[in-house]
Amino acid sequence: MKAKRIATSGIFGVIAFLITFIEFPIFPVLPFLKFDASDSIIIFSNLVYGFVPSLLTLIVKSFLFLFKSGDGGPIGILMNFISGFVFIGVFQLIKNKINIFISYFIASTFVGLAMYIANYYIAIPIYTNAKTPDFINSLGLTITNFFILIILFNIIKFMVDSLIAYFFDKKLEKYINP
Repeated sequence: MKAKRIATSGIFGVIAFLITFIEFPIFPVLPFLKFDASDSIIIFSNLVYGFVPSLLTLIVKSFLFLFKSGDGGPIGILMNFISGFVFIGVFQLIKNKINIFISYFIASTFVGLAMYIANYYIAIPIYTNAKTPDFINSLGLTITNFFILIILFNIIKFMVDSLIAYFFDKKLEKYINP
């Protein structure tokens, strides 16, 4: 990988990290699921440079995220990294084979499934120190409702991030690839 791409990936990672400070929950019943547009920078990096530079951007963002004091702590960082990695991995595999918007939707859905599993088996038990079904019930939700909300959150989050990245890619195309 060329030095310019490495440097650009690092800069993108810093920009993505800075965007994490602007966040808000989409579903108030699950306030720990917060939307921020930082993954749009990672998706943009994937559109412009490919998988490895976008992975480097994700790594830089995640590393810097360690120093951000937030509700999620290390678990939040891990969950964010997993979701970004799953998205760019699936997206990279299918992006040139089918319509780009369908690719965004499929990758977003895979993220939703991965995050349901990661929340159920990793994040919730560690972060809450409770059994996942007990925690979900304490929110007044069923396992099915929780599953649907996790999937919907990630589809919404990554579709919005994808559309932002797509918009910037189209607007900056003539400057990036003259």
